[in-house]
Amino acid sequence: MSGRRTARRPDQGRQRLLRVRAVLAGGLVLGVGSTLTLAAWNDSEFATGTFTASSFQIESSINAGGTWQAHPTSGAAATMAFDPAGMSPTSVNYAPIWIRTTAGSLSGTLALQGATTSGNASLAAALDYRVVRYASGACDSSQFTAGASYIAGSSASKVPLGTVGAATAVAANSANPTQLCFEITMKASADNALQGTNVGVTWEIKGTSDT
Repeated sequence: MSGRRTARRPDQGRQRLLRVRAVLAGGLVLGVGSTLTLAAWNDSEFATGTFTASSFQIESSINAGGTWQAHPTSGAAATMAFDPAGMSPTSVNYAPIWIRTTAGSLSGTLALQGATTSGNASLAAALDYRVVRYASGACDSSQFTAGASYIAGSSASKVPLGTVGAATAVAANSANPTQLCFEITMKASADNALQGTNVGVTWEIKGTSDT
């Protein structure tokens, strides 16, 4: 009869449930799959630099307005213009030297090293010295005042030739040369047997850059 319900098979409802579960499970799988396939955007920046080493070099002159040259070894030392007349006990001799950096050089520090000598060692021992840094005027006794800037010795005392001096500054790029005045004195106690002897004296002025 048409009004009679068709009997439901006992496993029909179970199959529908399984189909629903399968659809839900498929949705979960699709969800996980879409997360794994997401892509990340990226971008980069690069920077580069070129580095050039600075330079430091000094040169000297033995007279105002004279020729500037490098004297980098004891064999090529600048010959300071001391009075060529022979020295006697208590006599004093003076000579200047100007030192500056070369064009484009950094600033730095000058350090006066103790002198080395060649020749009569007894004559070297009979000589004392002192050095001042000065701004103007002649290199003579007038520079060695109580208020002077002493590199070696002091206004009250002189020191042996081998004594290391103090450091002083030198400006960058050839500006404002550093002027030094050397004073050499023969001791009053110098032995009479030193007459006619000679000794060579060489000072190193070591420059070091500030940076």
